Amino acid sequence: MRKLILLTVTSLLTLSLFAQPEQEVIPIHFSDTTWCDRGFDFYIGGGMFIGNKFNANYYNGSNLNENNLYYIFSNQYWKDEMDQVINEYYHDLQMGSASLELDPGSDIYNWDNHYKLSMLIALGMRYKIRKGWGLSLSYSFSRLTSSAQCLLSSDQLLGNEMRLPVMAIVGKEDRSTIDFSASYLFSKVHKNVKPFLELGVQFNYAKAKSFKAVLLDKNGKAVGQEYTLLDPYNGESYYPGAQTYDITYGGPGFGFSGAAGLKIAFNKRVSIDPTFYCYMGRTGIYQMKNSPNPEFRDGNKFTFNYGVLVRVVMSDFFFSRR
Repeated sequence: MRKLILLTVTSLLTLSLFAQPEQEVIPIHFSDTTWCDRGFDFYIGGGMFIGNKFNANYYNGSNLNENNLYYIFSNQYWKDEMDQVINEYYHDLQMGSASLELDPGSDIYNWDNHYKLSMLIALGMRYKIRKGWGLSLSYSFSRLTSSAQCLLSSDQLLGNEMRLPVMAIVGKEDRSTIDFSASYLFSKVHKNVKPFLELGVQFNYAKAKSFKAVLLDKNGKAVGQEYTLLDPYNGESYYPGAQTYDITYGGPGFGFSGAAGLKIAFNKRVSIDPTFYCYMGRTGIYQMKNSPNPEFRDGNKFTFNYGVLVRVVMSDFFFSRR
């Protein structure tokens, strides 16, 4: 009896399954998805950056800055080493005791310093709110380089030739920025090419990575020891075996940023955005606070910096669907 009941139940379940109408399976393709102007965009970009020359004067060697050439000339150990190099490569100069000096009045001393063109790397994201409006958060990094030269003088010369030594100084600075911006995309201008604007606030961090000086021979080639102008001895005078410290020169800053460009869309997921980027901001690099020139008395004033880059943008598939 138990086997008969089990067989009956099994037969009824089988018949009910075959009795259900067959449902058609409709595949959903990516092209069938309806998209809306919301969700996230993510991008990575690269380009060129030009820093303001006002900040570059931090690396011109002037004694008006906290790190300067007088730092190495005031140390007797380094002074003696430099005198030996001059005697070896400038035979027309007779070096006496403490006779090698800076000549800040010479034309070759670079008081109008500037940064070289540097690379810019950027990462960011944009949340699309509605009707072209969005909020952007981006990070960028660049390493700036500044170079200058100064003319040295000697109190004794042999012969009539006056060919004074030259010292080259090179500074390298790491600068990071974080921008929080409101953005607008002119989506109705063209289907595949759409202008956009961004305006916002910026937080930056600038750090003097290195600042070095070296003597040059008559052909402009570096000779002798390379000296650091970023005091690693915490204010103490150098001597052989002196302890060094990890000291940071630089700090945080802030400003206002803007960007403008074109979004060149290949499809609904990927676009290339040529972009002009700029900001007015203060950095953590202080310079020339005691300058007699009023233009340089504010050691940390707002300066204009700019760059151009290309962003590769990818829209988020899941949040950008309706």
